Amino acid sequence: MEFCEFCGNILNDDGRCPWDDCPHNAILDVMATAEAADKAKSATETSTDTTTEAAASTAGA
Repeated sequence: MEFCEFCGNILNDDGRCPWDDCPHNAILDVMATAEAADKAKSATETSTDTTTEAAASTAGA
């Protein structure tokens, strides 16, 4: 059983505070958004790197 560090409520099973306006939930939301943006950015960079490598190998052939 974990307690919210901001308001002291017992956290839900998903790790969120039962009080909707708690800063704990806001932090979790911002972190989830940042992680999604990082994944999207790394997926874009990976596809760009693959395209660049393919073009370089074609040019060298």
